[in-house]
Amino acid sequence: MFSLALSRSRRALKSLPIGYQLSFLVAVIIVVVLVILYANYLKAAEVVEKKNSEYHTEMIAQINRTIASNTDAIKRVLLSVAYNPKIVQRYLVETDPVEKYIQYTNLVSYLTDMKNMKDGILDIALISTDGTTFSLSGDINNLLPIAEEIPRRGSFYFSGVQKMRYYQNRDVFVVGSPIYTMMDYDNESKSGLIMLVLDANMLLGSPPNQERLGGSKLYALDRHGNVFYANDPEAQSGTPYAEIVSEESDASFFIQRGAIPDIKGELVLKLPRSELLSGVEEIRRVSLLILFAALLLLTVPFLLIVGNILRPLKKLMRFMNDFKLGHLRNLNNRISLQGYAEITSMASDFNRMLDEIDGLTKQLLDSNTKLYGAELVKKQSELAFLQSQINPHFLYNTLESIKGMAVEEGSDKIFHMVKSLAFVFRYSIKGADFVTLQEELTLVKSHVHIQQIRFGNRFNVDYAIPDSLLDCQVPKMILQPLVENAIFHGIEPRTQGGLLEIAAEQREGALWLTVSDNGAGMSEEQLRMLRERLAFVQDMTDDQRSNIGLVNVNNRIKLYYGEAYGITIASKADDGTTATISMPMRRGDDVQRISG
Repeated sequence: MFSLALSRSRRALKSLPIGYQLSFLVAVIIVVVLVILYANYLKAAEVVEKKNSEYHTEMIAQINRTIASNTDAIKRVLLSVAYNPKIVQRYLVETDPVEKYIQYTNLVSYLTDMKNMKDGILDIALISTDGTTFSLSGDINNLLPIAEEIPRRGSFYFSGVQKMRYYQNRDVFVVGSPIYTMMDYDNESKSGLIMLVLDANMLLGSPPNQERLGGSKLYALDRHGNVFYANDPEAQSGTPYAEIVSEESDASFFIQRGAIPDIKGELVLKLPRSELLSGVEEIRRVSLLILFAALLLLTVPFLLIVGNILRPLKKLMRFMNDFKLGHLRNLNNRISLQGYAEITSMASDFNRMLDEIDGLTKQLLDSNTKLYGAELVKKQSELAFLQSQINPHFLYNTLESIKGMAVEEGSDKIFHMVKSLAFVFRYSIKGADFVTLQEELTLVKSHVHIQQIRFGNRFNVDYAIPDSLLDCQVPKMILQPLVENAIFHGIEPRTQGGLLEIAAEQREGALWLTVSDNGAGMSEEQLRMLRERLAFVQDMTDDQRSNIGLVNVNNRIKLYYGEAYGITIASKADDGTTATISMPMRRGDDVQRISG
């Protein structure tokens, strides 16, 4: 259904006059450019908002530092007054009326001096635990409801913003704290309350000027969410901030908030998005004007040139796309274009290139087919030959051992040797190309048993094979030739104390099998010649076929897994030899078999 509709659309577009087709193309270009411009606008707006957020965050932090400095100064005054032992503490705990009256005069003088120490302190009031009240201004009644808000435990409490007539209708804060008797402070024995009445404007000190704020509106809110400072003339002090924002849409503003920890209040900075993005909007308008001007200038030459170029090029592109995707059923198809001389020349060159590709492809397929067949036959023959060499070689050496023992002793040890030999023979004719490492170790142990009967106590064997590796898949009969080589060439020359070590480990995703002996070792020249033979897969039809132990195993590993794997030899004269096999780690179905 979709394919049919698409075909009809193409036919409809092709049937339109060239002017309509060009108009459609121009419209697509305009849409793409507009999308790009809009994406740039969004990115620019994002950058501007991020910078503004960083600026507002720093401004809020700076205002908070000013508020913290002023509140710290107020706290110091409050503590100095509350814990003055000779005047305030004595006045609060004094019960003798005559003595209290004498202290009253000193208290007024002292508190007046303390009030004048910090601009913005309008009044200082005390309330003792026995109900005695004191206020420098004499108006304690307005403060009694606030005194009820002050926690009976704790340190400092800032009230919400208040408008009090007694203080000339100023907006004020009341900061209060319980006073503890200094003589019994550990037991938190309270002697009363202290309250300082503060001009609300003193908290901000000198607020940021309008030049720094730009078009932003700054609101400082108390613990109840009421405004106590704003550069917005429409926001009256004491007005709940929720009433102000209810008349505006937050979506039209960029808003940044920050807490005022000391007074449990909040700072709010609001900037109209239209003002924030005014510069970006201007850039967008200029970009659109430039776009439309450029389109007008390019339309005429575009119309003149495209007519004779676009159609043949589209035809060529469709042909190339069909060729690339394999939609052409007949690869002998060629293209014919009509148009400018360059277009027809391009078509001719393209057709010649297709002819050359077609010829080269046929040659390559023919060559690859022949090479693959030859290589497959060669590898199958080599693997079959290599596999067949191990059995007679090992059986020959084993039978020689049995014959020697029979001549010398006629012992029942021959029974055990023949039993082990029978297992080895059955194992060697087993049809599988790959076995588990555990099965291969069973073969090795049977072979070692035969040789230990032959050599007596002349050598011992240590196995270091983790249980986790026993189910690994390995080519059949790759360890036995290495063990046989170690016994006959390394351990046999020793009269006693021979040691054979067989180990396995996983390293870097590969399986490493090691056979080491402490036998005669090799000279540097012997080691060099052996390593040269092991460097590459050897042709087993040459005159070295008789020496098939290490070379045979090495060839099989390289043919199975590639030149990156095989046997490495380390040896020194009179210091033993170590042969190490490396191959990919394979388990169960992961084994890659070579089949005939």
